[in-house]
Amino acid sequence: MNGRSSLGRPRWLLRTLRTPRRPQSLTVLLLLAACAGLLLWFAERMDNYGENLALNLGTDIVGVVITVFVIGPLISRAQEGRVREHTRLDYEWFSAQVYGSTSNVKVLDTFSNLFGPQYSERLFRGIRSATAHGARVQILLLDPDSLAVILRGRELGEQSADIRRDILRNLRTLSQFARRLDDTSRQFLEVRLCSTSPGVTLYRWDERSLVSFLTVGRLSGEGVQLEVAVRSPLGAFVEQRFDELWQQSKPMERFTHLPVTLVDATDGRREFTCRFVYVDDALYIAGHDVVSYMARHRLDQLSAYSEGLTVPGAHELIVVDDESDLHELLRQNFAEKYDASATAFVELRPAVLVTE
Repeated sequence: MNGRSSLGRPRWLLRTLRTPRRPQSLTVLLLLAACAGLLLWFAERMDNYGENLALNLGTDIVGVVITVFVIGPLISRAQEGRVREHTRLDYEWFSAQVYGSTSNVKVLDTFSNLFGPQYSERLFRGIRSATAHGARVQILLLDPDSLAVILRGRELGEQSADIRRDILRNLRTLSQFARRLDDTSRQFLEVRLCSTSPGVTLYRWDERSLVSFLTVGRLSGEGVQLEVAVRSPLGAFVEQRFDELWQQSKPMERFTHLPVTLVDATDGRREFTCRFVYVDDALYIAGHDVVSYMARHRLDQLSAYSEGLTVPGAHELIVVDDESDLHELLRQNFAEKYDASATAFVELRPAVLVTE
């Protein structure tokens, strides 16, 4: 692509045409146009009307050219280096900026109250509007099972109730919202998880962004937010950090669901998509459909495979005793992760190769 659409129109023009216009602005524009037309009609009886009209229009056009192509860029460059301070992160205000976005929306944080019950619906209305105008929405949070979550919890001290639980709540909310989107809007929304602490937070809409730093003893949203242009030195630095973490991150779906293939040595294979939890580095999948399939086959003939497993290759399937302490622990972990209950768990244990 060379910066133009398939119809040959430049992207900035398409973005301008797609940008929502307020009804008040359109009303004022129509009134001004009507007044201009009325004044020109009254002035038609003047001597040398054509020459005067041409002279005035020519002068105005020169003024417009100078304003748009000389003064405008100078003002824009001056504004790019300007930093505006906000005493805290105003989630409602940011959601309003998202609503009018036409190119990019980005969020980088450990977790965010933006996706909490108080602000999420307003944000989601903004995301629907932004994606309808072709804006790409990228949300990057910390992986709840990463070491970075534990370290961030230690930094917050008494301010940290349970960061992992807060991230899980964010992910459930985002997952439910993504399922409500139509196919066109869903392709513009991406939620990913990173395992490295970002050190900064980013809330971007189009060419502006709010930037803050992860501090000790205080949540990022409670501190000063710096509003900067994306192309400013600070804005470019945070954008680069976001892109680095994005490349190393994994999709939210890989944290919530695991594709598993069960292979029977004598009866083919069957694909499943399973919810799962880890306990003491062991992987357990949940689902009555998996247990039902296993009940109809010999366990010594079954093997499990998945690209999402830490250890590649075949895995044994071991049903967890529903009266054991391990089963109760799995139920608690599953409820915390999915806010749902499960009664049957199967461990996927790497198969031991027998050598002579």
